[in-house]
Amino acid sequence: MGYTGGVGLRESKKLHTRQEIADRAMQLFAQRGFDHVTVAEVAKAANVSEKTVYNYFPTKEDLFFDEVPEREAALVAAVTGRREGESVLQALHRLQTVECPRLSSPGFATFARIIEESTALKAKELEVMSHFVQVLTETLETELTVDERDARLAAGLLVSVHRQLFRAARKQALAGKHGPAAARRLRTDLDRAYHLLEHGLGELERPSQDLGATHTA
Repeated sequence: MGYTGGVGLRESKKLHTRQEIADRAMQLFAQRGFDHVTVAEVAKAANVSEKTVYNYFPTKEDLFFDEVPEREAALVAAVTGRREGESVLQALHRLQTVECPRLSSPGFATFARIIEESTALKAKELEVMSHFVQVLTETLETELTVDERDARLAAGLLVSVHRQLFRAARKQALAGKHGPAAARRLRTDLDRAYHLLEHGLGELERPSQDLGATHTA
């Protein structure tokens, strides 16, 4: 029992150190821009060695996208932990709808600005989304027992919705739009995207304003 508790304490300290490094990095990125901050400067700000930073974050870009492991876990959990009678589409729609207020908060504008100013971060974003496709492909294969080709196609479409939501949120944030109205706009766009996935791309010929009755609340 004591040994288990010790492991828990060590893990807790590791999580604290990781969060401290990520927080100090984000502060520096917000002040000076991602490209003008070095890993050595992040290490100094977090009061750790540069080696320690790399132990937690393999690249500088990983410092910025520090929530990727959490987002990946949520993506998998949404599929594997679906409610009774809930489809994969419904589960992922619900997961992303919950994110809309956070993506419409005033603080998200800083995050959006840092990305837009850095070619390296935009490239990393593509890498992250590609990784999400792979993870979701494997999850769908296992969870639904479907062919790998079908799973990959579905995963690509689902992650593309996630990416477009993220990009739309950044565009709103950089335009100074935030709060409940901005969140509602993101939810409307998200509803439209999932409607198209659910009913097929033939629905592109049907104006989105005609779909209000079918939108998920």
